[in-house]
Amino acid sequence: MKQAMMAPWKGLTAIELLIIISIIALIVAFAAPMMKAMSSKSEFEQAIEITEASVEQARWTARFYHAEVLLSLETDENQEQHSITLSVPKMRKDLVLNEVKERFPLPVGIQIASDDTIIRFDPTGKVESPTQILISSNQAEYKSHQLVVK
Repeated sequence: MKQAMMAPWKGLTAIELLIIISIIALIVAFAAPMMKAMSSKSEFEQAIEITEASVEQARWTARFYHAEVLLSLETDENQEQHSITLSVPKMRKDLVLNEVKERFPLPVGIQIASDDTIIRFDPTGKVESPTQILISSNQAEYKSHQLVVK
């Protein structure tokens, strides 16, 4: 039996390298817009989850401390990032509750609007006046989401 002699590997030629680079460029060209759309969608879904969680947190805090809780919808000075702030403004016995304050920032590009900028929860966790919170994205392909707080 004769052993086949293997030729030494000489590496890639310029043509082969150009073909590989063009294939990678095509993959990136098609994948980049899809990745951006998926990331925008996940940010919008994250904003919905943050808003719903902050409402539930305010309701739970009101019941736990048996005190009025305020949920404030805020915007930074550049109008770029919206946030939701939960605060307990009153004192109860010897416990100072105005120290309890939590801020829930929303992803950049997500806007939040409501009839009331401050939503008040009574000590039982109910909203004094029902309101609607509208969450929207500045991306044209996404619709807005409406959350009714009662």
